[in-house]
Amino acid sequence: MQRVEYDMTNLSANTQAILMLVSPLIAGGSTERKLLLTHREYTNLVKTLQQIDSQPADLIDREKISDILNTLEKHQFDQERLSRLLGRGMQLGLALEHWQQRSIQVISRADDMYPQRLKKTLQYLAPALLYVCGDIALLQKGGLAVVGSRHVDADLLEYTRNVGEIAASADCTIVSGGAKGIDQAAMQGATAAGGRVIGVIANNLETAVMRNRSDLLQGRLLLCSPFDPAVRFEVWRAMDRNKLIYALSDIALVVESDVEKGGTWQGAVEQIQKLKVVPVYTRTSGPDSRGLAALRRLGAHSWPEFDDIEDLRRFIHDIRKRDKNPDLPLFSQQTTPAIDSSGIVVDSAYTEASIKSPEQPNTLTIGESATSPESYGPPTPLPVSQEESRLAPRQEQSWGDQLFAHVEEIILQLLDELGPLKLEEIATYLKTTKGHRGQTAQWLKRMLDAGKIEKLPKSRYQGTESNQMSFSRPLTESDTSSIAPVTKQ
Repeated sequence: MQRVEYDMTNLSANTQAILMLVSPLIAGGSTERKLLLTHREYTNLVKTLQQIDSQPADLIDREKISDILNTLEKHQFDQERLSRLLGRGMQLGLALEHWQQRSIQVISRADDMYPQRLKKTLQYLAPALLYVCGDIALLQKGGLAVVGSRHVDADLLEYTRNVGEIAASADCTIVSGGAKGIDQAAMQGATAAGGRVIGVIANNLETAVMRNRSDLLQGRLLLCSPFDPAVRFEVWRAMDRNKLIYALSDIALVVESDVEKGGTWQGAVEQIQKLKVVPVYTRTSGPDSRGLAALRRLGAHSWPEFDDIEDLRRFIHDIRKRDKNPDLPLFSQQTTPAIDSSGIVVDSAYTEASIKSPEQPNTLTIGESATSPESYGPPTPLPVSQEESRLAPRQEQSWGDQLFAHVEEIILQLLDELGPLKLEEIATYLKTTKGHRGQTAQWLKRMLDAGKIEKLPKSRYQGTESNQMSFSRPLTESDTSSIAPVTKQ
């Protein structure tokens, strides 16, 4: 793992400006949450800069900034807000020094190192920034995305590890999200067989780097995230990074999924029905799965279940050939936009089509409110078709049961990512008011009775299975001694 040498001269001016516009720069100090540009706000800013023959770097050019800010104000952008963001130079310097010590590199959409496959497939949905530790060249190579539920039985974990091993033997990179369960099993199987792995992390990239130093040093693992390396867990971030897992791969395998809920389901449905970046396959051997059957009804394919390494190698090769030939049926027929050296789309017709939608009109300006400060935002749930609703067998649930199922998933993810928490801490994450803490207590009791969580001394709760963000081996004492505790913000 090569140490990253940062200074303000070898970081591109575009990336410096983008960092100050959209990144919280947590390591450099605190930034007011609502101050940062959202992905949509940043996209609108980039469009306007392109129209006036400028780029983000011009916003930190002393000779140009005054005129550009005045021009942007005429386009309804908040000049004071932009000035406050661009005045965070000291905070940026401290953050860069902090990341350098942890061998974390940051690249922006304007950099040559930014993976072209993200620009090509996600276009304006590609994150403005990527925080990376490992061999950046891996981001360009594609591979097999393996995704699935967190809570599965031992047989499915063993199946998934075997998929990772076969992929490694076929010289195919595994791409996954690093979450407990299926994700980690696929990554562990690949690294154990000497294969390559890309982990797309939704939070606490710093912690993941420290816990996986061995594989990072050996060049077998790359960890990346579209979010600040110290950012805490939030459900929307875990769901939002799903599109990156698919976009960095050539083909995707869903090993297990719930029906109509959870990040695995939402990510797969988004891919099948909306983004259509890669073909989505589902496991066909082993126990039946309502979730996988529902995905197949929506358009997912049945996984051939390869035992022979050469068969898998040929299969991946054929998929890549289809990707180069848009006349073949597995992929969507989207046009690739022209992108200039600063990462700005220069095909105006494409730009308008790519940003406007009935749900998200292209009218938001920087002065308007937004739901999230990051380069991405909380995802809009994808509706299931009426046909799928009719076909999918399901048990009738009361509104209370449906609400509990959703809350239970969030609580389990919180405990997975943050470790044991007290009732008050869980209630705070759920944004439950003090007068309604009793409802949180009832949910926790129900989960205790179902064996989903257990109660520890000092009134703390944890999931019944431990979660270690390690993709090849258990943590050692040397790992944990050098990891700063995660702040529960």
